[in-house]
Amino acid sequence: MPASAAARRRSLVPASLAAAAALAAVSRTFVAPSAAPAGRSSRTAARGFKEDFEAWRGSLTPEESTMLKKQAAGEFNKKFRKSDEFKKDLPDEKVQSFSKILGKFFEAEADDYKKEPGSEAPDPDGLLFKGTESKMDFRLKSRIVEIDRDAERRYHFAALRTTHAAYRGEFWPSSSPMKDVYYFQNNDTDSHDMLVKAVENAGVPVEVPPVGERFSLVLPRCLFQDINEVGANLIAWKEQFGVSDDDYKKAVEKVTTDLILGYYKARETIEKDVTDMKNFFKSQSKDLYKTKADVMKEIWRVFEEKSGKKMPPLDEEFLADLEKIPAVDEISFRHPWGIADKLYKSEAIDAFGFKYLLGVFETVPEAEAAFDSWNAEFDQARADMENELGQWSKQEQARLDADTAGQEAMKVVMEQGRA
Repeated sequence: MPASAAARRRSLVPASLAAAAALAAVSRTFVAPSAAPAGRSSRTAARGFKEDFEAWRGSLTPEESTMLKKQAAGEFNKKFRKSDEFKKDLPDEKVQSFSKILGKFFEAEADDYKKEPGSEAPDPDGLLFKGTESKMDFRLKSRIVEIDRDAERRYHFAALRTTHAAYRGEFWPSSSPMKDVYYFQNNDTDSHDMLVKAVENAGVPVEVPPVGERFSLVLPRCLFQDINEVGANLIAWKEQFGVSDDDYKKAVEKVTTDLILGYYKARETIEKDVTDMKNFFKSQSKDLYKTKADVMKEIWRVFEEKSGKKMPPLDEEFLADLEKIPAVDEISFRHPWGIADKLYKSEAIDAFGFKYLLGVFETVPEAEAAFDSWNAEFDQARADMENELGQWSKQEQARLDADTAGQEAMKVVMEQGRA
């Protein structure tokens, strides 16, 4: 490739990612990456498990890692399952270490589940147990759920483009913008020198620490995982077919470059799709047309302009009916579902775990205010119900007190029962 062309292709990729790709793919045999999520995760248990698992995976030798990948790939191959290679296992200490990681994850997961509001399923026998308590807490709990509309739009367009590419027999690259912090360990002098060379070639202002110390880079998660997976396949390809070191390095460079360029091109395309969709809903205007009749006349005019043919006149009675309908629906005009980056769902959770949707709002304070208003009405309804029950109880007691004949009859029955 000419130097100018290579420079143009390299300029499309952020410097930090170019370095990471070189580190992940070219020097996979002496780099043990481990990931620590940079963004917010749904649960603490998931974050802890990811870090522990990546650390455990980093402790595997290249031979052990390759063995696990081959066993996973041949899981449903009957012939492979009967082979000695499938029956191989990791050393006992690594199996036990992984068992501890799983046990820690499940314990933390159970604790997080208990703490999450509304995670309990409705208990049909709850009233029986609650009835034995001195007082039941009927207060509502508030929960606000963030709705990432941009993420939903990205998923929508990525799914569409992936499906259309598959229909044409093509491949649409991963494009998720989610990032993680990745750590690179240079275990010896050779790996350290290789890391320094890779960073220098990529032109990244990152200082590689001394041998034995690790450093981190923030990288797109899906791209890094793709590079790691391809790197493992290339290593297996090299070992299986006896590929020379030069051919192997050329293959790594080409595949890594294609992955990086494909990822960023796909991500830019999806982001443009998202922006175009929001701009479409933002373009809605009240100024052009007053009624549906105005809209119909404009459609007719555009038909004539585009077709070059004279359109038949519109029915006057039909137009008169359209004149009565406003062109813009005030409720759906520039609706936030179409233009907002994020929205917030406000929910109320009762004492039995049932959830009630109070609405979807543009800001957190609006979602909180919706719960406060709904909760105030709920508390007032409970107070009114208790007051009505109290009044009814007094009326019934007064009625019983006034019924002297009934009281005497009850006394006779009770006396006969004692006899």
